[in-house]
Amino acid sequence: MNPMIKVSEHFWIFEENGVRSFLFEGDKSAMLVDSGFGTLPIREMAAGLTDLPVFLVNTHTDRDHTGCNKDFQPVYMHPAEMDYYQDRLPKDCCMEDVLSLWEGDVIDLGNWRFEVILTPGHTPGSIMLLERAKRMLISGDTIQDGNIFMFGPGRNMQAFQCTLKKMAGLAEAFDTIWPSHGSYPLQADIIPGLLAGAQDMLAGKLPGQEPDRPMPCKKYVCGVAAFLYRFAEGSGSDTNAG
Repeated sequence: MNPMIKVSEHFWIFEENGVRSFLFEGDKSAMLVDSGFGTLPIREMAAGLTDLPVFLVNTHTDRDHTGCNKDFQPVYMHPAEMDYYQDRLPKDCCMEDVLSLWEGDVIDLGNWRFEVILTPGHTPGSIMLLERAKRMLISGDTIQDGNIFMFGPGRNMQAFQCTLKKMAGLAEAFDTIWPSHGSYPLQADIIPGLLAGAQDMLAGKLPGQEPDRPMPCKKYVCGVAAFLYRFAEGSGSDTNAG
């Protein structure tokens, strides 16, 4: 399978073992969104598609999104993600290469204009990128139809639900959603299903299953996706749900 897919003029996807990165070519520079696990030569692949300088934006900094961060300077992320990133700093990366993106900032590539939206829950500083003119949303891991990791340091289901409510309020601004995992593109009507699924899980209405590989959590399947989550010890929710 070819790991590089041309979606449209000036827009490519890199597929790498279940995680997805995006390359957008502008008028004077190109933007890479996330850098994968590090098993693909993403910098060289991008250079084969555009002669323009390429900068990197991280939707968040789980290791499957930062594997090639060392090959790009600068690296942009929301400041709320920087502590999480520093705790997991990829090899040969340094915080001096990291620059900030804030809620409401616009990444203007000329033919692309992406608005930064802070969307905590999956990680503290997760962001999405909204291209209003082209009615498309880059959603990171938060909006997807695959397995959403919601256990361990940095994850917060209450913040995740707040983010989904926020994005439901913006749903009239986009037609297509481009997630980092699972199927693509998605439609905005997945958002209410994710919110209802999160609420049902926390209410003990979804049975807990064993995940697809050994992990310290349970898998909770709702109508549109699945959550990998671990209830606090003593809450009884894991027992009651399955």
